[in-house]
Amino acid sequence: MEAYLKTIGYDGRRDVTSDTLKALQAAHARTIPLENLGLICGEKVLHCPLAICRRIVLGGRGGACPELNGAYCWLLQQLGFQATLVSCELYNHQSASFLPQGSHVAVLVSIGRKRWLTDVSCPTFSKQPMVIVPHKVQTDTVGSRHRLRRYDEMTWAVQKVFFTRFEGPLFEEGDFAPDPNPPWTTVYRFSLIPRVLADFNQTTIFYQNIKLPAGQKTFSVKRDPLVMRHSARGRKFLLGKRFCSIFYKDGVAGKTVTDIETPEEMVDVIWREFGIRMFDEKLLMSRIDLLYDRKVRRSSI
Repeated sequence: MEAYLKTIGYDGRRDVTSDTLKALQAAHARTIPLENLGLICGEKVLHCPLAICRRIVLGGRGGACPELNGAYCWLLQQLGFQATLVSCELYNHQSASFLPQGSHVAVLVSIGRKRWLTDVSCPTFSKQPMVIVPHKVQTDTVGSRHRLRRYDEMTWAVQKVFFTRFEGPLFEEGDFAPDPNPPWTTVYRFSLIPRVLADFNQTTIFYQNIKLPAGQKTFSVKRDPLVMRHSARGRKFLLGKRFCSIFYKDGVAGKTVTDIETPEEMVDVIWREFGIRMFDEKLLMSRIDLLYDRKVRRSSI
């Protein structure tokens, strides 16, 4: 536990309070990236919290969402929080439907009479934990607005007000002010039923065996690199062949986009921007070469 706290750079209070929970989520989200580099290289999603912690602490890695929130839930439990995992269904805006149960994992924390939803892997989740109260607008540290919608006693949904231009193509440059009457957009639906990481042994096969419809050219979790980490005022991520940085200031969202021209430049971005260096870099480079239509690695690194 001490090594984990040192890895995320947390040296604050350890009492079981909402303020401590907020500080822990912020520290974790700013230091441990969401990434699929292991999946690209043939690794399986881990379902043992201690194994995930070892990879994060000793290997300098991030992980897929069940791995990050699974390890984060374990850390909260070690600190004395009453924390449990909950199963989520991500909302697919293209098909206007929910992905399979277990396509995402979040953490539910009880502190006194209140329950909090916390998440260190979802890019569009609030930058601080959300108290479980229906339809209350909750504004985070950068001004993003979220709320929770209740379907029934055990099923809720996370909703967010997006900057309207950001709801179109993922990579749009420039600064955009929010719509004066923006729509609430569902991020994911979750159940309050407590789960353990082993429960997701089958459902997270979604990450490893996702298939694309014939003729559809889109992001593939097994082919295209995805690395995302939050910052104090926004977030940065690598998606496919592009590196993007988003920042929020005074109610305005700014975005910068950089095209990555070569596999060597991509590996440099992964290390320089996210601090990730794979154990088997030759294998990672061979996978990135395929993304750039290279059939043979010209030289090792």
